[in-house]
Amino acid sequence: MKTIPVLSPKHKPLQKLVVLLALALFTLVIGCPNCLQMPLQQGLWGFGLSLAMCFSLWLGNDLLTDALDRRLPWLRNPAKRLVVSLISTVVISVIIVVCLNLIFFWLIGYTWEQLLNYNWRPVVLFPLLVTFFITLIVHSRSFFLGWRQTAIDAEKLKGENITSQYETLKNQVNPHFLFNSLNTLTSLVHIDPDLSVKFIKQLSDVYRYVLDSQNKEVVDLTTEIKFVQAYVFLQQIRFGDNLQVRIEVPPNSPIQIPPLSLQMLLENAIKHNSIVEDAPLQIYIYLEDHQYIVVKNNLQVKNTGVESSGLGLSNIKARYEYLTNQPVHIAQTPTEFIVKLPVLQLQQV
Repeated sequence: MKTIPVLSPKHKPLQKLVVLLALALFTLVIGCPNCLQMPLQQGLWGFGLSLAMCFSLWLGNDLLTDALDRRLPWLRNPAKRLVVSLISTVVISVIIVVCLNLIFFWLIGYTWEQLLNYNWRPVVLFPLLVTFFITLIVHSRSFFLGWRQTAIDAEKLKGENITSQYETLKNQVNPHFLFNSLNTLTSLVHIDPDLSVKFIKQLSDVYRYVLDSQNKEVVDLTTEIKFVQAYVFLQQIRFGDNLQVRIEVPPNSPIQIPPLSLQMLLENAIKHNSIVEDAPLQIYIYLEDHQYIVVKNNLQVKNTGVESSGLGLSNIKARYEYLTNQPVHIAQTPTEFIVKLPVLQLQQV
């Protein structure tokens, strides 16, 4: 989540200049009322210091806010962000105030002995009070932008979930899928009644999972694997030993995954690769270094003449972009197609 710096050179420079001049004059009047009765040269020196102070404090704290927004957003850990913001603001502000005053006093002829014996408390405390009001505005703006961006991301994810659910349901409940399933079931009824009963149960499990997961952002990997196994069973009844799927995932894993992600990758592999007796399609699902869930298949692309839409992979990538900063890795070699899904350990919604 990125914010626009308050003092960005491209963001209304004239308006910023007016605000800074007014703030510098206000600070000078409140902090040093006698400065207005001083000779013109001394008054200009005082105003210059006040202007440099306001500009440096505003810019420094705005850059600090921008950096914290990237590394420690408000809505991820508000208490920690508040503590870090307060400490960082005080440290940066004190450094800026002391350095600018040292430069100012040096320019007007103070010696090092005079600087060491100078009463710095009022010089530092008043700019810190001004900084408090500046940073209050900056951090409030940062919090509001973070809250607004989170709301936008939530709506975006909702739309992507609806698209994913629609595409998955459309692909599974289309006449072609039903025809293949029912045709396979018709053959099984006469040949192997027990297997046909199991086929019906697995088909029911597949549709039940699709409906149950519609309103979930993530599900347990173990639950997703059970669904995948039911889906693979249906496909293997159709393709037999020509479709070989190997799953090596630890049982009862705390890892979570967007629902239907693995099924969409399996469906993608089955859809775009030839599956024949002398060249079976081999799909391997496993956990890599506890960092990625890998789905890998040997590459034997069908020559159907129809270009892939890429909707499934694009949807998976978009959902992961919302849930984690780790990207989905997609790679293709002359012999393999590999997709790596980052491991998620989030609170299930």
